[in-house]
Amino acid sequence: MIDAIKKGDARAFEQAYFLYREKLFAYFLKKTNSQDDAKDLLQITFCKLWQYRKSLSEEFLPEQQLFYIARTVFIDYLRKENKLHKIKTSVKLKARENQSAENIYEFDVQMQIQNLLAGMPAIRKKIFELHRLEGYSYKEIAAMLAIPVKSVDNNLTKALKHLRNIELLFIIVSFIILH
Repeated sequence: MIDAIKKGDARAFEQAYFLYREKLFAYFLKKTNSQDDAKDLLQITFCKLWQYRKSLSEEFLPEQQLFYIARTVFIDYLRKENKLHKIKTSVKLKARENQSAENIYEFDVQMQIQNLLAGMPAIRKKIFELHRLEGYSYKEIAAMLAIPVKSVDNNLTKALKHLRNIELLFIIVSFIILH
């Protein structure tokens, strides 16, 4: 079955889906306590199986490899949920604070950062957001955008360099104004 899936055999893939979907769904349901999340994670698992089919190994059983993929999908899910929880907590705390000059300044800085990102080429902005804000790895981004990993690295490097240059310019201007 693994060899057939590696070669792109849709029937073998479908067979794997029908053989293992219930076990994987139960695994995700037990972990998330949410049928919707379990369905989403199941779908992501099989998408990754197909996406990375050429890297499958005939040395391991299909079930072992699927559960390895499922485990990594679940870890990614937990990371994203953790980030989402932190963002929600942060937003709630900020909402409780009084509007002070510091809050206005921070909002202004955030707006400036958004404006800087808006000035970047679309692909560079997307790569920066996927990596820095959503936590995807270079390989995951490359797969999502159908570009080489090296392009992801180059674009992220250029984005960070651009932001550092602007930050340095901002510090210099602030220093001049304050003195």
